[in-house]
Amino acid sequence: MRIDSVAIDNYKVFLDRQSIDFSPGFNLLVGSNNSGKTTVLDVLDLNVGLNDPHRSVKTIPLYGGATAPMSRFEVSIRTRYEELRQLVGWNQVHLPIADDLMRDAKEAEAQVRAFAAANREIAIRTEFGHGSLKLHMTANEVVVGTSDPSDGTARAAAVLTYAVPSAEPSVTIHRIALHQVAQNYLNGYQRRIYRFNAQRKPGTDMADQGDGVLDREALRLPFCINHLASNDSHAHKTLCELINRIFPSVKWIEAPPTGGVFRLRCLPCEPSARRDDLAIPIAKMGTGLGNVIAMLYVALTAREPQVIAIDEPNAFLHPRALRELLSILESVGSQHQYIMTAHSPDVITAVNLSSIVLLDFDGTCTTAKRVNEIDLFALRGHLADLGIRITDLHSRDRVLWVEGQTEELLMPDLLRHACPEIAASTAVLRVERTGTFSRKGVKPSEVADLYTRLSTSSALVPPMVCILLDAEDRSQAERERITAESSGSLRFLPRRMLECYVLDAEAITAQLNALGCITSIDLVDKALTATLGGDLTSADLADLHGANVLKHVFATLSESTIVFQKTRDVPSLAAWLVRHKPEHLGELRQFLREVFSV
Repeated sequence: MRIDSVAIDNYKVFLDRQSIDFSPGFNLLVGSNNSGKTTVLDVLDLNVGLNDPHRSVKTIPLYGGATAPMSRFEVSIRTRYEELRQLVGWNQVHLPIADDLMRDAKEAEAQVRAFAAANREIAIRTEFGHGSLKLHMTANEVVVGTSDPSDGTARAAAVLTYAVPSAEPSVTIHRIALHQVAQNYLNGYQRRIYRFNAQRKPGTDMADQGDGVLDREALRLPFCINHLASNDSHAHKTLCELINRIFPSVKWIEAPPTGGVFRLRCLPCEPSARRDDLAIPIAKMGTGLGNVIAMLYVALTAREPQVIAIDEPNAFLHPRALRELLSILESVGSQHQYIMTAHSPDVITAVNLSSIVLLDFDGTCTTAKRVNEIDLFALRGHLADLGIRITDLHSRDRVLWVEGQTEELLMPDLLRHACPEIAASTAVLRVERTGTFSRKGVKPSEVADLYTRLSTSSALVPPMVCILLDAEDRSQAERERITAESSGSLRFLPRRMLECYVLDAEAITAQLNALGCITSIDLVDKALTATLGGDLTSADLADLHGANVLKHVFATLSESTIVFQKTRDVPSLAAWLVRHKPEHLGELRQFLREVFSV
């Protein structure tokens, strides 16, 4: 069984109908806080009473108004006949059929028997909301039909009854009311959808008997672990080895019966050490461990594909443990479908994702944007060509491209100073590492177009603010022409380079002293004056080669024992100015606010 899609209409942050398609394998929902990631997983609980209409100025424009009264949902599930038969209890299976088959009972029975024998795939669309329930089933060549149990109307149906699970079924064709049938199917689907989050606490003590199938709440986990150890010691040993990969301090898990109660516990050593006195009840350990044990148990023991939904795994697992868990699920549990929500970029890179859905909340409601597998691979390829990791862009609202490593290191600090409103949500990345804009024969506008296309090719890549470059030796007219040709995608600093903004005697003195060259403001001021042929107030800072000035000053005052390093010294100089003389960066601050339209 797997989930094909979910549609949500008028529920919490979702106003207009949003459809989300899922693929086999790993599916990821990403988005900001309160964008609806957990809300999507709520729908997978298949609770027909789910109802919480969207509330915003769009639905309630006037104070005291009423919302639309009903939330609506649609969940499409894909399964096979034998799995469906297991879900509803093996004894009796109801298949709605097309009305025209009622006229020929023998033909109807033949088609239904052929369908069941071939174990055909079934697509089931379940619609529910505000207590109502509708069911639509289709298969490859057999139209299994539509039932609308909410209206109580009797529908054409084939009833396959099994005396024992392995026997040939008897088939009867007649009209029946399917509302209870639909509810039985819904109950069956629910048992195959496991949902894990930081608040979920699997069972720690359990007095139970029965088979080793874990319930969806994982309350029977202690009994299931004991059942596995008793009936499949190899699988139990494998499970312990997998858990040890994620939690190195846990060597063994077991749930021996004590007074008729199975109590799950962890050991820091294998049973051969005979140190059960060191066992720790899982009730005294974090929820992360219990969730992981339950997930791995399902992935390892389930005979049929399950749906495993994991809400914010980074909330209850260390990044290393999370990467290890996902790697294990990808290999050991590859038959299952995974639907995850996350803020953490570790999830994006830990496994090969089948799909990513970006939930974009605009402050009022959420829209869903899917990035399919082909687009994801293409995006990763484009980013790799440019020397960029997808995690560099994760969960950002915009990206500012800069020219070099110094700018990439320094600009985030400058943005926190100049534009604190948007700094945290802005990714600052350098363009191609090999000096793209200084290559002969390369038009800057063509490079800008490449990055513009990248920023519009996928929902995972935030919009580009611009590519910010040093003015270098370009004239004002040339800079204006390039900016116009690139439709504003290329912008230039007002001064020749970023180093021009950190030329300050006090800041340079502090940096040299920190590097072990004890000097004074007067000596630094004299060195600057000698280098410039005049003091800073009279120098043309717009055309000054700031990097060469700093190289000469550092070499002069340290007697060449300290070499100016752009990536070390420029960020330090800027940080000192932000703390002690922010007015010195006033021109740069104003320019950045204009670039970001703050």
